[in-house]
Amino acid sequence: MVKHLRTYALFFQSLFILPLAQAQVDQWDWAPKESLTAEQQKQLGRYCQGSYINSWQATDITGTNLSADLIVRDKNGVIHLQGAAEIKQPQTSLSADKIEGVPDEYYRASGNVILRSDGQLIRSSSGYIDNSGKAPTAFNDAKFINHKSGARGEAKLLSRSQDGVAFIEEGFFTTCEPNNESWKLYGSSIELNPNSGFGTAKHVQIRIADLPIFYFPWLRFPLDNRRQTGFLFPSFGYSASDGLSTSTPFYWNIAQNYDATITPQYIQEKGAGIDLELRHLSPYGQTTYEQSSFSDNDEGEQTLIKLTSTQKFNQHFNAGLTAEGNPTEDKYPEANSTSIGEKDNYERSAYLGFNNGNFLNKIKYLTYQTPDTKNDKPFEWLPRLSSSYRIASSYLDYKIDAQYTDFYDPAEDNFDGQRTALNQDVNLNFSNTWGSLTPGVLAQYRDYNLHNYTTDSESDTSITHLTSYIDSSISFERRLMISDESWRQTLMPRLSYLNSPYEDQDLIPDFDATESTMTYSQAFSHTRFNGNDRIGDTEQVTLGVESRIYDANNSEKWAFKAGQVFYLKDRYVGINNNTDKNTAIDDSKRSNLLTSASYNGNRYSLTGNLNYNLDDSEVNLVQLVATLEPVDDIKINLSYLYTVDNTGDDAKQASIGSIFPLNQNWSMFTQYTYDFLKQDATKEIAGLGYENCCIKVSFSYQDWLNDDEKFDRGVFLQFTLRGLSTAGRANIESSVADTYWNQGQVGY
Repeated sequence: MVKHLRTYALFFQSLFILPLAQAQVDQWDWAPKESLTAEQQKQLGRYCQGSYINSWQATDITGTNLSADLIVRDKNGVIHLQGAAEIKQPQTSLSADKIEGVPDEYYRASGNVILRSDGQLIRSSSGYIDNSGKAPTAFNDAKFINHKSGARGEAKLLSRSQDGVAFIEEGFFTTCEPNNESWKLYGSSIELNPNSGFGTAKHVQIRIADLPIFYFPWLRFPLDNRRQTGFLFPSFGYSASDGLSTSTPFYWNIAQNYDATITPQYIQEKGAGIDLELRHLSPYGQTTYEQSSFSDNDEGEQTLIKLTSTQKFNQHFNAGLTAEGNPTEDKYPEANSTSIGEKDNYERSAYLGFNNGNFLNKIKYLTYQTPDTKNDKPFEWLPRLSSSYRIASSYLDYKIDAQYTDFYDPAEDNFDGQRTALNQDVNLNFSNTWGSLTPGVLAQYRDYNLHNYTTDSESDTSITHLTSYIDSSISFERRLMISDESWRQTLMPRLSYLNSPYEDQDLIPDFDATESTMTYSQAFSHTRFNGNDRIGDTEQVTLGVESRIYDANNSEKWAFKAGQVFYLKDRYVGINNNTDKNTAIDDSKRSNLLTSASYNGNRYSLTGNLNYNLDDSEVNLVQLVATLEPVDDIKINLSYLYTVDNTGDDAKQASIGSIFPLNQNWSMFTQYTYDFLKQDATKEIAGLGYENCCIKVSFSYQDWLNDDEKFDRGVFLQFTLRGLSTAGRANIESSVADTYWNQGQVGY
């Protein structure tokens, strides 16, 4: 008898994933927030108004304990318990107004039936528990709950066959609190198979505020963590240009280490398509194949494909590959749920790595597909070999990087060739608590074997270069008394000297050189260019100062940085091949004044960056970011960006995003972005959000400038049903709807 009741308790413990109905709060072991202890209240979500209290108490009972106002055994051996009838066992208890049955065969209970064990509760009007294996166990008008997950349900008939399969008729499931049932999952007929780990339901409705929002004729859902084949929740949206759009992913659990996700797409004014994701997990890593295809009403077929694999064979060897492609000649799927995006160049690469502590090695083969024939094709690596090694101690830091690349110009209309690059950086570090001094030398070697397609000629060239530098800093610290609290301020002046002599580089090509953006951190760098082609010439002194203020809890409140580069010589080496010693490409005597300041307050944070040209009295960069919470739950994000770029890619725009609570559960969110160069708003958003302990809903109108420099607008609705899934769509464009509403401190 003991084992049978334990079996039923464990079985019904899995019913927290089933459907159920309304009930009084006291039926669910529910305690309001005010009656909970301080520790219990800390465990609640922001919008939760209470918690389930597990009333099960373990006893020292070793057998079966029967109690009732009246206990009678009739001549057939049937035991009758009447009035406060209860059967207690070590792991379960069954109580009712009346219980009758034969031990080890069956029990029939009626009137206020309660089956309870640790973490689960079932209530019903009547029930039949079979212990013989001859008939199903069943409860009528059953209500059940799992205290740990907070999920509960109700069904007109709850039964269990001998093979463990459960059947529910006319029931629903929710994770909402008893006093606030925002959503429910209804089903007319539900079957739960704990052996396979999944359940199926017919005529399923998802109701929000008792209004049917979604309907599924048939639904399959998991009972445990095992992956299961079935449909995932759909997404949908509506915009002025596209009309209605929807997608319904289907997950296919092919095998233990194989699976697939198939997602049909439909856009009312565009067409239809399908996305595919296949995944394979090996003992060494994961391989993924993705494909997005869309049949556009005007452009026809649009397809993107991608194959990626990363494998780690042991602690030393690893390998991987990436194969992207656009087989439809610069046409891109209008609807795409994969990780493949629209690109100018699609990568096809493979690599093999060997790592042993500080010794890192890698060989990589890299090519591209360029769908638009008007675009220049990047250099390909056929292949690239890289090795690096580092030795570091308290006083000495030595690092060597070696790289060989066989560059290929797929257009064969300019030049390509082989490049060998060797970089060695060695420095001595003398430091203590109040300062540091770091002298060092950077040795760079380049060797090229080049082929010129325009002249059909071969050439060789090489360069050896030594750069010397000295970095130094001094640290000061003092105590501040603010509001009777001991604060701390640090001040760190920095001085750096860099000498990189001029070397003629007219014969050195540009395979991958780029110019660094001047920032406070870049001002202390030992190289002017990125990549291994250009060796920038300069003799300069960089001055900088950093100050930070920490409060009594050692939290940083203020941070200030200011720095400037003073050039002792003109610069003659640029990105282009022309490096004429008599023609300077930059003769300025100093850089912009590079400044930065930030403040972290209790209710707001501010960050500002300013680059100022002292020679021309011009501002070249202004960046301001502010996050404010003037009162609880009101959030305001402000930003402003102004940049002057030498290439003409200037920017000048401002943005404001906000969330304002209307009451305990409702909030309004807005965002407005204005581009001063376009003299127009590039993003306008207004929406409402609702959230409680078990549901989050956002509804927004959005008007934005898309990637094609055309304005689009749409209405977006998204549901998050806690404990079930997310349905709907916020928008593919980043906005306050996802950045602030979904990711901000607004609930679980």
